[in-house]
Amino acid sequence: MVSVPTKGLSLIELLAGLVILSVLVSLAAPSFSRMLAEQRLRQAGSELRISLATARSEAVKRNEGVSLVRQGDDWSNGWCVDSGAGETCTSQPIQQFNQSSALITVKRNDATGGPGIAFNAWGRVTGCPQLSLSTAAAGSSCSLCLVVTTDGRVESFTGTCPSGCDTEGDDMSWAGSCS
Repeated sequence: MVSVPTKGLSLIELLAGLVILSVLVSLAAPSFSRMLAEQRLRQAGSELRISLATARSEAVKRNEGVSLVRQGDDWSNGWCVDSGAGETCTSQPIQQFNQSSALITVKRNDATGGPGIAFNAWGRVTGCPQLSLSTAAAGSSCSLCLVVTTDGRVESFTGTCPSGCDTEGDDMSWAGSCS
């Protein structure tokens, strides 16, 4: 009689493969969580930079003051770009951003604080507004700081906000925001 070889995997081979796969996944999960946290921070930081640039360009275009204003009592809820120097978003803002992730915390760090960042008709701001964004994942904390210089440019810094405005230029580095 001719024996026919069986096709497929035995139960032991299948279980060994699953054990190896689970070990690999458990090793990759922390770095994947950190990557996701950094991506969330990157997205929120990019949206905030775009909103700040929009507020500045609208102020210059309209030749009047335009503000970036927090929604509600907390920047983490979102923000809007609105004409004037109001402290709340109007019913028809120029641009509105609702924070989609409750995992990102956004705070204003500078001494003046307040509910908004006002750009004048020349696209300039008073002081040096600073917004810090932070999140956490897999035991790592990720933070990013956006600083609006007096001439209206937005600079980003990984980690904590600097003590003053940077005059050396824009740093767009996103790498290393998690520690």
